[in-house]
Amino acid sequence: MANDSYRVDLDRLDEVVKKLNNVLKDMQSTSGKAKSGTHLPEGSLGKGFEEEGELRKTHDELKGFIEQKVLNKLERLIDDLQKKTSKTHGAYQDQEQNTSNAMNKGHTSSQNKYS
Repeated sequence: MANDSYRVDLDRLDEVVKKLNNVLKDMQSTSGKAKSGTHLPEGSLGKGFEEEGELRKTHDELKGFIEQKVLNKLERLIDDLQKKTSKTHGAYQDQEQNTSNAMNKGHTSSQNKYS
């Protein structure tokens, strides 16, 4: 039972990597929509009133903030997490293979001693 407490479920780690990849793809889609789907052209809010320019300027500033400070940071965070999780998965997989190989060599050599 103590052995199970230190076991790493590689299938779960692989699942996390795949889910993070999907989240990253979704984020990139959202980021693209935020960049191209939220343009506010001149005159779209009406014409002939003083605040129209100020509204568009504020919209552009907020749009830039969302793109740079929110979406880009989230994408980098998720990408970093995905890469680290994938690297961790690979390291555990390699260690599991090395342990298995070492056990097989030990088992083979003990068979030769006593045969």
